[in-house]
Amino acid sequence: MRLFQSAGSLPLGVDFRNGSLSIVALEERAHGVDIREAGTVAIPAFDETIVDLRVAQAVRELLATFSTHERRCVLAAPAGEVVCRPFHLSPGTRRAEAYRAAALEADVLAPWPAAERSVSLDPLPNLDGAMLLSVARREPLENRLAMMRAAGLKPVAVDIPGCVWRRAVACADAVLDCGGERAALTIFAEPLGPTQLFAPRLVADRLAGQVRAAFVEARRTGLADVQRVAIAGDADRAEAIGELLVADGYSLAPVRIGETESPSWLFAYGLASWASASRGLIGA
Repeated sequence: MRLFQSAGSLPLGVDFRNGSLSIVALEERAHGVDIREAGTVAIPAFDETIVDLRVAQAVRELLATFSTHERRCVLAAPAGEVVCRPFHLSPGTRRAEAYRAAALEADVLAPWPAAERSVSLDPLPNLDGAMLLSVARREPLENRLAMMRAAGLKPVAVDIPGCVWRRAVACADAVLDCGGERAALTIFAEPLGPTQLFAPRLVADRLAGQVRAAFVEARRTGLADVQRVAIAGDADRAEAIGELLVADGYSLAPVRIGETESPSWLFAYGLASWASASRGLIGA
């Protein structure tokens, strides 16, 4: 959902996970969107159950090296703390009725008690009567928002990781993010494909085997026929897994933004692209 009319600078994309903080500033021009500034710094591991002011301080310090005065931002819900699915409404359904129905659906969809979750409905582009139901665990979501506000930023949206990756990696059928302790696989499908988290610290051949199994299942169920795979994250791990997938007949899609290949701020770029796309999700 577009929450504002963008002109000139767009909200910052702010990504803090996997031991690093990345910020991307985009700028709208007549021909499209340009990257104005981008940067990544290492940050200490932080606790999602508290408002960790070390993250806020790192954001302030990185932004001090930017020239932009933009302070609106978009961030992502943690991949393991949000679930979503298409949700169809009958014509003429009132907003209050829609949210009551969504709350009942959330009881089935999400593993968290009602008091511990946030529920959002957002229109799906080009699908009449279809909405995206997003259910996130409230505590880590609110803590992330509080950290951004403590850094002097104004969050305008929280996005779903799968939608962020789809904007960031347009040339692939799926993206494997192996930058953190737990790798995450997003398979692109319409209107939204699944994101699967794997067990921590899997070695390359074990992880590649589970990725292959996910692709086979996606083909069997008709979700997607994955042929091109993008791999983001640690370069050495990505190379090892890529070699195993290529040996199975998959092709590796190059991850390139402008002149930069596999940038560390790729996910933040997808977040910063939110305002120029039609896939805004959980309104902050």
